[in-house]
Amino acid sequence: MVKENKKIVQSDKCTGCGICDSVCPINTKLAKKDDFDHDTAKLAIRVRNGSAMVNEDTCIACGSCVRSCPVESLSIVVVAEA
Repeated sequence: MVKENKKIVQSDKCTGCGICDSVCPINTKLAKKDDFDHDTAKLAIRVRNGSAMVNEDTCIACGSCVRSCPVESLSIVVVAEA
């Protein structure tokens, strides 16, 4: 049986605005913890060196960042797994 997984991919159009980081539900949930540290948390998406970086281990590919990106730098792709 082939299982379909989604993942977020980024183009080189990213401007590093950080909107994706702020709208991500995983990031929002983590930020509510008392011991939250933005620099060390396992965020689903963050901006580093002026560009968004997706953590595939944490990201649930919900598409919030894709819909919110003002320069359409992010997109959802379907990856088939055997």
